[in-house]
Amino acid sequence: MGPEQEKELVEAVLNNDKRAFEVLVGQYERLILHIIFPVIKSNEDRKDLLQEVLIRIYQNLGMFRFKSKLSTWIGNIAYNATINYVKKKKLPLASPENLNQSEDWVIERLNPEQEFIARELEATVFGVMGKLPPIQQMVLRLFHHDEMTLDEICEVTKLPVNTVKSHLFRGRLAIKNSIQQ
Repeated sequence: MGPEQEKELVEAVLNNDKRAFEVLVGQYERLILHIIFPVIKSNEDRKDLLQEVLIRIYQNLGMFRFKSKLSTWIGNIAYNATINYVKKKKLPLASPENLNQSEDWVIERLNPEQEFIARELEATVFGVMGKLPPIQQMVLRLFHHDEMTLDEICEVTKLPVNTVKSHLFRGRLAIKNSIQQ
């Protein structure tokens, strides 16, 4: 979504266009989940936090000034909300066993053959990713799935660029080594 389209979408949401907010949610829900899933353990907490993030986005959208990409701004809200949620609820972090209870409730539907292949590949990658530290999982998802730049990931996580690069390198290396075995 280009900057002009983002601006039109934000303006429509601010003008109480409910359909526009549904479009915004559809566009950025996966990004939010890529931040929440590696950190939060229970699907119930994940759903609660997703709702909390969406409410915060809706309530604060009028303060978005287009100085960054909308995805970066939303990612920052999701990241901060996730960290605060963990602290407030004193929740355990996600573990490898429950990360494979993955995104069944949000996964896009494919034809049966495509879905089988996608789930097999997803299970392999998620199995490996589930063993990585949550921050490495998050950085990998933001970079590869959400196609965020290093600078955008730094803005979302408030980590220095070399730290983000290190998490990407270590995460990729771990995945590569596990798959090659």
